[in-house]
Amino acid sequence: MEQKYLGKIVKAEFGTHRDRPFLMGLQFEFRFGDNSGVTCGGRHLINISNECKWDSEEEKNLAYQRVLKDLAFILKEAKVNIVSELVGKPIEITIENQMYKEFRILTEVL
Repeated sequence: MEQKYLGKIVKAEFGTHRDRPFLMGLQFEFRFGDNSGVTCGGRHLINISNECKWDSEEEKNLAYQRVLKDLAFILKEAKVNIVSELVGKPIEITIENQMYKEFRILTEVL
């Protein structure tokens, strides 16, 4: 079952995952509803390990590009220049089967 909530970004980082340094990308924490919270669960991370086996160099490059394009899109939607400025931005978050699915910046209120 899919549910949508209004909330805000309470944590936004770009870098390697603290517990899994082979993963790199955007990491978010959100608050919504009656002070419920959720993280993005690694949905915006990519494996940067040299041991990661890609089918091709092109596939690897496309994956890296996707991470940067996603970052650029989110920053543009939020009308900010750096990741730390995303904290406090209003969002609509989608939860499916009690797990984070996606979010969007509420551009209509910025």
